Amino acid sequence: MTTFARIAQNMYKMFVIVFIFLLINSSAYSLELERKKICTWDPIGKNGPVITFFSDVIPRALKWGLHLDFIPYLDENQVTVDLDNGICDAGIVTAILSRDYVTFAGTLDAIGGITSKQKLNKTMAALSSPKAVDLMSSGDYEVVATLPVGSMFAFVNDRKIKDFDHFRNKKIAVLNGDIQTKTFAELSGATPVEATLSNFSNKFNNGVVDIVIMPALAYNTFELYQGLGEHGGILDLRLFYGMIQAISRKSEFPDDFGYQMRKYMVNRISHINAMIEEAERTIPLKYWIKTDKQTKDDLDYFYKDIRLKLKIEKQFHPKALSLLWKIRCLSSPAREECEKP
Repeated sequence: MTTFARIAQNMYKMFVIVFIFLLINSSAYSLELERKKICTWDPIGKNGPVITFFSDVIPRALKWGLHLDFIPYLDENQVTVDLDNGICDAGIVTAILSRDYVTFAGTLDAIGGITSKQKLNKTMAALSSPKAVDLMSSGDYEVVATLPVGSMFAFVNDRKIKDFDHFRNKKIAVLNGDIQTKTFAELSGATPVEATLSNFSNKFNNGVVDIVIMPALAYNTFELYQGLGEHGGILDLRLFYGMIQAISRKSEFPDDFGYQMRKYMVNRISHINAMIEEAERTIPLKYWIKTDKQTKDDLDYFYKDIRLKLKIEKQFHPKALSLLWKIRCLSSPAREECEKP
């Protein structure tokens, strides 16, 4: 055997030894990782937008010693059932349902609270602060991530419903018993109709309800253009930012998991905003219903009445409302509500 052949043979043996070593260590590392089941509501399923978005955190979590399995659910109510029964280590649902676990986090979608990208960015930054850890927890539950899905708009099946005076006697979908939409309906004179995320689009598209409150992302996802038809439209009022939130059972995760996740979400905010803006651009211009400044100003009082009522009823967390107030007033100090706390 030539010297060159011996060197090549020795190098090959060394390569095999190193490969086996890395394989063994990799397998051992995989076994050391804690596997966590994240029950995830997604209207499309395993290839849907929520699963796709959160899948990006999987490689990040490996560095935290966690292997996250995101399991798709078409019914968000079933997510909460399985979370309560310990089947899930964490669950991802809308803020409507997360409010029952951590009221502070579930109040972030208060009507009139976050109405612009700038206010959203400031809110997300505040949530990523170490000071927010206690506020984002209640008992053994912690909201570890908030995924904004965009400004919520009123989709109406008749363009004559051009402001909230015209909501009277119209039927509005109330998702999963959402107390905010129910209060909104009662104060505007509309008729609340119980619905879920599984059936609200059928109710709207078939004329069972006249109004649904949804983000632009729902236009294609739930085929709401069917309900809009030739006569419907979307009021251009940004009511609030809709939220999807991840709720963990704290005892199943490292102490800093929530903090790490919230920091991760802040780093994704530009991607989130781009996704939302694209969805809004996708909606044909013909559907947008222009509202005047007087209507917008009048609605500020209407929103305030809803927030105050739900605060008194302990449905909304006062510290969350205070945070949103401070952010609104930093962005728009001339607002009448900013003259005094």
